[in-house]
Amino acid sequence: MNIDTYLGFDVGTKRTGVAIANSLTQQANGIDIVSHHKNGATNWNDFDAIINQHAVSLFVVGIPYDKNGQEQEMTFIARSFGRKLSARYDIKTVFVDEYLSSNEAKKQLKYNHHHKNANRAEVDKLSAALILQTWLEDL
Repeated sequence: MNIDTYLGFDVGTKRTGVAIANSLTQQANGIDIVSHHKNGATNWNDFDAIINQHAVSLFVVGIPYDKNGQEQEMTFIARSFGRKLSARYDIKTVFVDEYLSSNEAKKQLKYNHHHKNANRAEVDKLSAALILQTWLEDL
């Protein structure tokens, strides 16, 4: 039996959450976050370290739309990240609508909305897992 490994990404301007799943269990789990450089450039060294640890078959990148389903600035940033990811690692990337994944992650983590930066790493990892799980459930 061939087991495929998938990595999911919740792309942000400051950091990106990373999740993993495979075709056997089909259960996504957040594994890490990558903090980007202060100038906004993608921290490819940290992505290299994560991706090289796994025999990845496919990348799943969350695409954020606004509440009306329209594209926004982050939509273009996430699409660009996905294209660069595919080109850099020669692995196919698929895109999934991530509408409200961060809000759902905050709710699941009983996130304290009064401190918007509190525990952001956990929110970003769980958001990546929710994005990846959404894709798995649509298979």
